[in-house]
Amino acid sequence: MTERTLLEHLEYTAMRLGVTVRYENLTLHVGRSQGGYCKLEGNPLIIVDRRESPRKKISVIAKALGHLDTDHMFIPPAIRRVIDSHKS
Repeated sequence: MTERTLLEHLEYTAMRLGVTVRYENLTLHVGRSQGGYCKLEGNPLIIVDRRESPRKKISVIAKALGHLDTDHMFIPPAIRRVIDSHKS
């Protein structure tokens, strides 16, 4: 599976969970943030630095999804393994 396909599957999984994935330039005054999960006005959101590599984008989204309850839904095994590998 290509990184692009994997990224699309992760984005789709987030969407099914009601989580918006947003790509932004995340330059801060003191360094950079890679993004992650947050709630904005009560709405779940995963923010990803658009300048990161596809591999890093996958990592940020998978880590965020790893904090959410996905046990109730079918996720293709290859995608679930990626999410599970990023759980802390």
